[in-house]
Amino acid sequence: MAAARHIPITEAVRTITINSSFIPSPQGLKVQQGDTVNFQNNSGVDISIQFAPNPPGLALSPTNPLPVPHGSSAGFTAPDYDAAANYYIYVGTVNQNPNDPYAIQVGNGPLYVQVTWSPSLGAGQTNPDPVAIPPQGNLQMYSADTTSYNVTWPNTGDPFTLPQNLTQVVPVVANNLNYTATSGVATYKFTLLKKSPSRTLGSGNGGGTVKVKNT
Repeated sequence: MAAARHIPITEAVRTITINSSFIPSPQGLKVQQGDTVNFQNNSGVDISIQFAPNPPGLALSPTNPLPVPHGSSAGFTAPDYDAAANYYIYVGTVNQNPNDPYAIQVGNGPLYVQVTWSPSLGAGQTNPDPVAIPPQGNLQMYSADTTSYNVTWPNTGDPFTLPQNLTQVVPVVANNLNYTATSGVATYKFTLLKKSPSRTLGSGNGGGTVKVKNT
């Protein structure tokens, strides 16, 4: 019997193009471990790509910030582990769109969102906020203290519908699930209501924003 043929897996080269308005295309990108991610700078000026930390996840790029001179490209090799990060485009020290992060996911990610109770505000605070993920991207929300929360999506609907909705956040990363965005490209807003320890009347509100970016 002839030996089975083994087809080598070829790593892909994925290019993100930055236009003159400092908008990347695609804005949300999923790659595999070992793929090459290149940023092509067509903005007309020198830029840098600055990756936001994603604790407790490991770093996405070994170079942060990543300088990309105008008219050229620069990039990195995706790590040999699942990872995710949001990034921003800077000219010098100026973030060109501080309210609109862009997303890269390696493998199954996920992007992490930390929720912490603020006694002074009487609300659950999310960090970071807003966050971005690619279509079919993964996100995990977790409580960083002893507080649990109900999560609702009152105006936009829940982008995480399969295999189940994102409706609660509990302490410790290992006790929470990775959720995959199954809805379309859009901005989704959620609210938080404190579950435990027992909340006082009128307190417990909080929330944040998840942006599913285009590919």
